[in-house]
Amino acid sequence: MDKLDIFKGQMLLLELEDECVIGEVLHIGAKRSFVRLQNVRDFQSNLPIAGKQDYYSSEIRSIKIIEKNPPIDPNNLSQVGTSVVSSAAAESVTRIDLEDVKEIFDRIDGHIFIHQTDMKYHDAVKYLKTQKMIGVAMEGIAGGRHARAPSLLSIATLDRIYIFDVMWMNVTSDIKSILVNPKVRRVVHNGRLLEDVLKHRFGAPLGKCFDTLVAHISTNKHFDDQNELSIQECLSKYLNLPNNFFDSTIAFANRPLTETQRKAAAKNVAFLLMLQDYLVHEVMLESFYQSCNQYSSSLAGNAEHFESIIKLSKGRNEDLNDIDQFKLNIRADQSNDRNEVDRYRI
Repeated sequence: MDKLDIFKGQMLLLELEDECVIGEVLHIGAKRSFVRLQNVRDFQSNLPIAGKQDYYSSEIRSIKIIEKNPPIDPNNLSQVGTSVVSSAAAESVTRIDLEDVKEIFDRIDGHIFIHQTDMKYHDAVKYLKTQKMIGVAMEGIAGGRHARAPSLLSIATLDRIYIFDVMWMNVTSDIKSILVNPKVRRVVHNGRLLEDVLKHRFGAPLGKCFDTLVAHISTNKHFDDQNELSIQECLSKYLNLPNNFFDSTIAFANRPLTETQRKAAAKNVAFLLMLQDYLVHEVMLESFYQSCNQYSSSLAGNAEHFESIIKLSKGRNEDLNDIDQFKLNIRADQSNDRNEVDRYRI
C-alpha cells in the first residue's frame, strides 16, 4: 500500500486471501496501516457489504485502482489512446473502468437461464440471430469430446448473457445455426476444447472464431507451451483483474443449478468481448495505431502555416511514404517458436 497513490474518494479493488471487494476510499489509516471503504461490494458475487469496512495491510494481497474514463484534453488530443503512467503504476490500475465494471456485473446478475424450448428460448434465439458478434463458452468440457458431462453453453453479447442448459435440452438446431453463421464473429477462449465438444457430442461445429488463447500466444515470444492459459489468467494478465476473481471450486454437473452456479457460468463468458477488444486494439494492432496517430498528426502537428500549404499542394504527400508496414505485434520480452501456436488453432 505504501507504493500506491491512494486518496479519499478513489475506487479500489482489493484482493484478500479468500475474497475480492470493491469500494470507495473513505479513510487511510496512520502509516497506511489500513484503508476504510464505503459502498463496499463483494467483487465475486456483486453483493453489497453493509456499513463501512476496514481492511488492514496484513490481509490485503493486492490493490487495483479502478478509474472512471479519464477526461479528454481537447488541447492535447495526441495523448488519446496512449499511456501516461509508468509501468509500475500501470500494474496497480485495472484496464477496465468503473462504468464497464457496473455494466458487466449488471449483465452477469441479469443473465437469462434457459433449460427448455419455451417462449424465453424463442425470444433468445430471435435476439441472437440479430447479433454480429458473440462470446461463447461451455462448462464441463475439460476432457473435450471425452468429457463426462458437458453442462452449460453460455453466449454473451454486448448487453446480454444467455445460459443454455445443454445437459437438459441439448444444442438445438436454432443454436447450431447461430454458432455456425458465417456473418457472426465469435470470441472464445481455448476454442479447441469447445469445438471438439460441439462437433463430436452435439453435431454443432463452430464457425470462424477469435480465440483469446491463440491471441495471447501469437503476441508473446515466450510462453509456457505446457500450460494453456485459463480465461482467469488471461483476464488477470491483460485486464489486470484479481487472480481470485473466479471461484474454481464451482462445478456444474449437479441439478438443479443454484444461482451461484449460473452466475459463475455467466462470469466465464462475460468478459470475452472486452478481452478480445483489448487484445486486438491495444496489443495486436499497437504498431498500426502508432502509424495512424503519426500520419493523422503529420499535417495538423506542423505549426508552420507555409509548410502546411506545401504539403497540401497537388501531387505532394510525402507523409504517405512515412507510413510503415507492420506485422502482428510480438512482445520481445516474452518465448517459444511461433510455429507452436498452430497447436492451439481450432
